[in-house]
Amino acid sequence: MRNATSTQIRSGAIPDNFGPRPFAVEPLANGNNKRERILAAGLRLFANESYQAVTMDRVAEAAGVAKGTLYLYFPSKEALYLGILSDGLDTVSRRYQSGNDPRQDVGTRLRRAIEVTIQFYDERRDLLRLIATEEPRLADARNRLIQSSRERGFVFYTNLIEEGIRTGVFGPTDSRAATLAIVGGIRSVLLYYGSTRPARVISQELGDFYLKGLVARAPESSRVVASIARPAHNPR
Repeated sequence: MRNATSTQIRSGAIPDNFGPRPFAVEPLANGNNKRERILAAGLRLFANESYQAVTMDRVAEAAGVAKGTLYLYFPSKEALYLGILSDGLDTVSRRYQSGNDPRQDVGTRLRRAIEVTIQFYDERRDLLRLIATEEPRLADARNRLIQSSRERGFVFYTNLIEEGIRTGVFGPTDSRAATLAIVGGIRSVLLYYGSTRPARVISQELGDFYLKGLVARAPESSRVVASIARPAHNPR
């Protein structure tokens, strides 16, 4: 899927709850980690305004730090933008991989990875917006970061699917095609479905959809199918 352009977002090709929105920039008082405050303030600005409109002065003000302090962490606006993107992509990768407990069955781990990814981006719509909006001035460096993140996700999901095939939990399938369907589906749902339904519900239904398509159809796998096709009820 190609990234959305700022024109597409403004024209309504991307849902309103995804596109840029005006906001009042206020200092981020919470948190003592200056780097985290800078990243949060920069993300909020870059995701909701054009790249040209964002200045280091404004980021410093929004983060509640001196401009000199900002430059100690990020020597330029370009470095700040790429640092924000890299930090967000690295964080989501760590999140879904941290839940990959080998003591659990592969279906549970796959469902958990889908759930964690959807919830992460649902809580960080600004990061999702930044990833989906092209920035021609930094295209090469930006694309390298995104491609690296995609490769990590591709390897992770492919390994899970191939493990499921080897152990008989999943039926024979093209692991590459299945991985592309999962990764692309997660992103499409987040970008285009909107935020009208809770992320928890969406992740559960998307997990059902993929797992029911992957589980082995042999009679001896019926108990496995029943255990992973629908998670245990959680009264959250």
